[in-house]
Amino acid sequence: MGDVFFDLANFSVNHELGPDEDDELLRRYFGEGRDRDAAALSCMQFMSDFREAMWGVVQQAISELDFDFVDYADKHFERLRENAAAPRFRAALQTLESN
Repeated sequence: MGDVFFDLANFSVNHELGPDEDDELLRRYFGEGRDRDAAALSCMQFMSDFREAMWGVVQQAISELDFDFVDYADKHFERLRENAAAPRFRAALQTLESN
């Protein structure tokens, strides 16, 4: 969809970067660290896992591949739940809401 934060979030979650690595990723991409960018990345990490989880749910119904799509979806649902419970995610929502 062309959203830079979604692309960076996909990179982050698929490489299992931690918060410090996320901050470094943003600094290297934008040349500086900004709270609003960190907030946008955090929210898009949630959406990245949501998209992947839902893709796994759809594949359970339509795919003919011999692949455990239930486990795939569950992995992403669990990670988005963990992300949503993290203080960083709540702070991100507040940051984006206030701007």
